[in-house]
Amino acid sequence: DSVTGNEGPLAEFCAGWLREHGIEAILQPCKDRHNVLGVVGSGDPALILSGHLDTVPPNQGEWTYGPFTPTVADGKLYGLGSSDLHASTVGAYFASLFLRDAGLPGRLVTAFTIEEETTGDGTIDFLEWAERERFLDFARTQCVVTEPTGLDQICLGNRGSSFLVLRVQGLGGHGSRPHLSRNPVDKLRAILDGLDDLERRWAERYPDAEFGHTTLTPTALNAGDLDRTNVIPEVAEAVVDCRPTPTLYRDDLRLFRSELGECLRGFEEQGYTISVEELYPREGHKLDQAHPLAQTVMRVVREDLGRPQTEFRYTPAGNDAVFFGLKGIPTINKVGPGHPECAHRVDEHVALENLFLGVELYTWIALRHFGLVD
Repeated sequence: DSVTGNEGPLAEFCAGWLREHGIEAILQPCKDRHNVLGVVGSGDPALILSGHLDTVPPNQGEWTYGPFTPTVADGKLYGLGSSDLHASTVGAYFASLFLRDAGLPGRLVTAFTIEEETTGDGTIDFLEWAERERFLDFARTQCVVTEPTGLDQICLGNRGSSFLVLRVQGLGGHGSRPHLSRNPVDKLRAILDGLDDLERRWAERYPDAEFGHTTLTPTALNAGDLDRTNVIPEVAEAVVDCRPTPTLYRDDLRLFRSELGECLRGFEEQGYTISVEELYPREGHKLDQAHPLAQTVMRVVREDLGRPQTEFRYTPAGNDAVFFGLKGIPTINKVGPGHPECAHRVDEHVALENLFLGVELYTWIALRHFGLVD
């Protein structure tokens, strides 16, 4: 169980495995837990294989084998985090083992951090530590984020993200006398309709050929009490998953926040208090297809792994690539053996074939990146 907040035991396990196999391991303190860094080789330049220790909580539903009971069946490994992204951890660590005595002209660093699924603070803290302690020279560092892509695509960018918690305070009362109340459900419903309209306007005003359009998706609602069917509640709340495209996320999401605030102000009305809390805001990220790192990884997947149909893609989902990008580190947004369609779902799994291919993927990337093969 390494659900966000519980990463500690997994971090200790990973560091122990690395040391047992003759690989330098650093437990870098972060909050009340640790990020885990593995190091093969010495000096600069450095190539980082970045991933996360945490998982989301298991999705509700009937798990065939249980989320915390790893089980091999039908050529697949089932379990929470198997695709997102513990399969990548296996690939990166066994690649490190293979490359341990390869005489790398630089360092291969595996950096698996806490809280990617929520705050991103693990990677933020790692990069601040690496800069402060001079562990990395960012000008001589490149990075591959090991998020799942199924190995049939190489992702070079993602939209930004922000999770809005909308709270409407009204005046409760008896359901038979709505005229005497200020129903926060009605106001919240109007706001969500307004956000639908804003999403359509943004799609027309800021189209993006690579990322599609900005999305504003309600993901949670809370109001009233099913046991109090005739009571108008005092408060209604919603969470809206926002994924702004580059025009809106640039400059620390300034335009996104400005136009969103203007939209919400249009719903202000006497008798209602509307508040907004923004959780985990992140800019997006993009690496040019012509960058040598992008070309190296594409060559590995197409030629070394034998997948000639692989393409460069962009994803709506955010990850920690943005934090490396903000430090000026060229970064593959994601490429990994897990299956993205399995992430955050009941019966999450990874094909055993992909598990083994992940080892080859990260080994070949390092070999080609450091010029050890033609």
